[in-house]
Amino acid sequence: MSSAIRNRMQLHQQNIQSVLAEVFNHQPISRIEISRNLALNKSTVSALYRDLKEQGYVEELGEGDASNVGGRKPVLLAINRRYGYTMNFDFGYRHLHVMQNSLSGDVLSYRQVDVKGLKIKQILPLIDHELETASAKDNTIHGLLGISFAIHGTVDQNQVTYSPFLDMEHVDLADYYTQNYQVPVLLENEANVSAVYERDFNKENDHLENMVSISIHRGIGAGLIIDQKLHRGAHGEAGEIGRSVSIDGNWDGAPRKVEDYCSEDAIINQIQDEKQASNMTRDDVVRLFNEGDEITKTALDTFVKSVAGIIYNAANNYDPDIVFLNSPLLEVLPELEPRIEEFYAQMAPSIRVPIKLTQNSHHATLLGGCSLVTREALGMEDAKLNFSAQTATI
Repeated sequence: MSSAIRNRMQLHQQNIQSVLAEVFNHQPISRIEISRNLALNKSTVSALYRDLKEQGYVEELGEGDASNVGGRKPVLLAINRRYGYTMNFDFGYRHLHVMQNSLSGDVLSYRQVDVKGLKIKQILPLIDHELETASAKDNTIHGLLGISFAIHGTVDQNQVTYSPFLDMEHVDLADYYTQNYQVPVLLENEANVSAVYERDFNKENDHLENMVSISIHRGIGAGLIIDQKLHRGAHGEAGEIGRSVSIDGNWDGAPRKVEDYCSEDAIINQIQDEKQASNMTRDDVVRLFNEGDEITKTALDTFVKSVAGIIYNAANNYDPDIVFLNSPLLEVLPELEPRIEEFYAQMAPSIRVPIKLTQNSHHATLLGGCSLVTREALGMEDAKLNFSAQTATI
């Protein structure tokens, strides 16, 4: 193949992806608007659109409004929601969270499966069941397009390298599901996919270049978006702020890590120990706090100050446009967030980075995974895609 032919093919593919990205980001949109936005002539856009329609990626919604000068009404285009779907999973400590999404990111279904105390080889049949159930009900053109897994731990080269509560027992999730379903399978750290969610599913963040999403669950991690791209580090461990250690020199045995005293689990364990209780949950903490329990209030005061310090350090280290807090505990006790901001303001009196709570924290990780695996299925990993217009109400 000559270089000239190869260059024409590459240009055609780039233009195809540019048109598809325009539909993703601005749907419903007309071919005239695409032509104007991409500075391509109308005949080129029409030819590219025909290719996309033949492949099933886009659909016509009907006619839009005519221009101010009259003329024919433009035909509005959108992503074809019947093209196929992705399946997205979040390995929580107590539950496996499962979401099915259309190509455009719409939530088709969501459910939780109880997995507390189960080993990975006991969880695999539950995942298989979810995949088989979705397939049995499927009426899309291409069916399953990809699978994503949000991992509470570190991931490198699509392999789990560390997880505090999920023993992988030498199971290669990517290989297992790729072999069984012949689709892209993507594993990613849950803080990272939460950060991707904020970038790709929230239109108001479209102009932001740098974001930090601090995830506070059983451990603490940070997802980093730098120059609009997910930053994983050399070994997938960028943002593992929960494993930072004290540098005051007061080490007695193993150094104490940040997540040992201000993760959700650490707070629950602290309250549990002082009350000489057992098997406490987040719901118990919320109940005790609302009842005015002094031990719980004191523990949460420490939590508030610690989170403010984590934000301060993250803001100094990464200098982001905004810091998101992905925390189920803060989600059910939102009155703590203004107090976190107050303590953060005392630490950083000059330049303060805005703080915002992530809503529907489990859904955030699933939607972020949906974005990443959808990009991979389309071969558009580096394209700027915003799924916000497509998000259905959960």
